[in-house]
Amino acid sequence: MLTTWTVLAVAFASAAPVKPSPRPLPLSGLTPSVHAPDLCKYHYRVSTPSAECQKFCDEGFGYYYSYVWMEAARSFETALSHDPDCAMAWLGLHRALEKWGKTSTPKPDRLLAVLGGGLQPRLPDQYKKAPHDYALDQAKNLMPKASHRETLLITARLQERGNWPDVKPEDRKKKATQTLDELLSIYEDDEEGWYARAQIAEGQYGPIPIYKALLRLNPLHPGANHELVHTFENIRRPALGWPYAEAYIESSPGLPHAFHMQAHLGMRVGKWQKTTDWSWHAVELEKAYHKLLNVKPDDDHQFRHHMEILTRALVHDGRLAEAAQIRKEAEGYKYQLRPEWFRLAVTEKNWSDAEKLISDMRKGDKATAAYFSAVMFLERGMAERAKAELDVMRQAAPARGGRTDRQKELRLWEVQGRYECQTGNGEAGVKLLRRTLDKTKDDYAHHAWGGGAYFMEVWGTAALEAGIVSEAEEAFQEALAHDSGSVRGALGLWALCDRLGRTDEADRYLKVAQRVWAKAESRVFAEMKDDFAKRAEKLSPGKVATKE
Repeated sequence: MLTTWTVLAVAFASAAPVKPSPRPLPLSGLTPSVHAPDLCKYHYRVSTPSAECQKFCDEGFGYYYSYVWMEAARSFETALSHDPDCAMAWLGLHRALEKWGKTSTPKPDRLLAVLGGGLQPRLPDQYKKAPHDYALDQAKNLMPKASHRETLLITARLQERGNWPDVKPEDRKKKATQTLDELLSIYEDDEEGWYARAQIAEGQYGPIPIYKALLRLNPLHPGANHELVHTFENIRRPALGWPYAEAYIESSPGLPHAFHMQAHLGMRVGKWQKTTDWSWHAVELEKAYHKLLNVKPDDDHQFRHHMEILTRALVHDGRLAEAAQIRKEAEGYKYQLRPEWFRLAVTEKNWSDAEKLISDMRKGDKATAAYFSAVMFLERGMAERAKAELDVMRQAAPARGGRTDRQKELRLWEVQGRYECQTGNGEAGVKLLRRTLDKTKDDYAHHAWGGGAYFMEVWGTAALEAGIVSEAEEAFQEALAHDSGSVRGALGLWALCDRLGRTDEADRYLKVAQRVWAKAESRVFAEMKDDFAKRAEKLSPGKVATKE
């Protein structure tokens, strides 16, 4: 017969240090972690006699600073299987579980369920509280066994969350700040203290000097470098963030997100070749991680986004065969990245594939499908087919005085402008396309993920098709100014200059196009070059649009 002691013995807190079991860990529900060599260079000494506990704590910190919350939780809980009295492991587990979203009270396991409700008051606390709250309670209970600096870190977290006596809700952050300032006054080399202090700093710029102070202690602190990449992106100074993106990669050579993060900046500042190669490496690392820990791709919240950005980068660089390979893998995971796949289909002129993607879109969003269909027909020079889709887009647009959907409005101007340019009304068409520029050229969000030159490329292509020299030249120059990796901007200027007999300029722009598409298939490059040459056939030096 089962005794009360048998039931209570399942509590994680009372477990003796043992080797990790293949059974799921009690709080995260995950199987124990497996050591990944060269994951991250970060090391923070915690109070434990166990080398295994220290090792998994360091891995937990590395995962945590790369926003891999699930793996951070797994690592910290694995560390606790080696030393359940490690207060910092409990604090790390608390933070990871909270970020991961493990905030609901877990159900008792089958053993406890069989015993019924009579023993509910005597269930371990891990079955009465949300896992992240239970972990923080454990960290608090173990403070007498922690070092002084660890005690201050735990105290600050308890104050911030309102779990400390006599702390009013409005004073939580203030009290936590005071405790962390005390910690850093005594232990100025404490990297966890500096990071925690930056996390609760006030204002948009408040964290920056604190992260920089931390990097004076450790130039390869993964958390500080990662956060500064985001910070400089958010304050619209992406170039200032690039050194931190590189340092983040150096700090975390085995973490996929480090190699992905540079794309946040690289696609804005024109570092496309590095961006694409590093984004590819991120996905390869991620697949290896899935295999190592038997993780389903759907349980990895970063993976889909990483594949999406890699696909966009590969198409941008003309690496279409590689993009097709990634697409095949994504389809195997049941991902739907239709906008990226549509760009791929249009770039390689695979019209049957583009039509299939559009057909799938129509099942859920007719207006969006009409837009992509119109773009496809305009790319093929089939203006009248595009007009039918344009009519659908107009019907979906808000009535005069209604609430404007900005994306629908821009797409409508884009398609209508290009349609006008293909049907003999070029001046009206470029005027509409200039509107899209006026709305987006200074829009920082529009320039994310390499989108800054898109409407400029469309404007230039449409002006070529309408035979308007000045508009085409200005548009393609703007495209290269906003994205130095714009092959369409470079080839558009090559076609224009070649058509007008400006041979030296044509040669220079052709070299730019060859450089930015250095890894593209020669066939694809040649086809795009021929395509721009055909679009430029209407150009003559005297054809100039009136600018208003």
